Amino acid sequence: MIKIISLVENTSSSPELKSKHGLSIYVETLKHKILFDLGPNALFLENAQKLGVDIKMVDTVIISHGHTDHGGALAKFMDINKTAKIYIKESAFDEHCTKVAGIPFNVGIDNALRDRQQITFTSDNYVIDDELMLFSNVKGRKLFSKANNKLFAKKNGKIVLDEFEHEQYLIVTNGNKQVMITGCSHNGIVNIIERYVEIYNGSIDKLVCVFGGFHLFNPITRNYESDELISGIAEYLGELNVKFYTCHCTGKKAYKILKDRMAEQLDYFSVGTMIEC
Repeated sequence: MIKIISLVENTSSSPELKSKHGLSIYVETLKHKILFDLGPNALFLENAQKLGVDIKMVDTVIISHGHTDHGGALAKFMDINKTAKIYIKESAFDEHCTKVAGIPFNVGIDNALRDRQQITFTSDNYVIDDELMLFSNVKGRKLFSKANNKLFAKKNGKIVLDEFEHEQYLIVTNGNKQVMITGCSHNGIVNIIERYVEIYNGSIDKLVCVFGGFHLFNPITRNYESDELISGIAEYLGELNVKFYTCHCTGKKAYKILKDRMAEQLDYFSVGTMIEC
């Protein structure tokens, strides 16, 4: 059994638990206690304590990509837990920004942390052990969010449109079942799933649950993706025999459209929600 708890997310299932724009998910397997992302600040610590999650017992941290709402609390985690291995793409430490009125605004994580002993840089398909595998290198652009056009990276001294090569996804295996956690899905949830199918030789039979945001809402402009794009995602996902738990950057309006079409195949993953897969 894989236990998954939302520690940080934009909404909360209880007034006793605080919410914030960001993401941190606790995953417990037979062998591991994992944090997938840490959120922007110390909120993951506060909510973890209330939910009975001991951060000092975490042995594995996955940072999904180089944005502060997912990895901003990295230094705070390392102050408390000095033994967990932290897996991150090297390019996640590049400078990342958005633009407000044409002015770059930093959304990246602290580059000074890149050389810490706990950090391990990952590759496109990175096997941690028989339970945990990370993948990236998503090239498809089907049903791709236009909100990504507001996100940039600094390459060779120039600010360029972010291609999200720094984004990675976690596969947790339990016997003949697998769970995927995607973070923001900047590369597009459809393209991420197609990359999964490619890695697993054309099969999706083992995949039972997917957790993550779908990046259909821009928190800066407050704009959503088109109903047509959201409906296209719902149509694609609806054809799969997979349960989806979405959150964070999907947004309330987009979630409603998806939910209307996907019904019981989709639920929201607020802070405090615990799922067993």
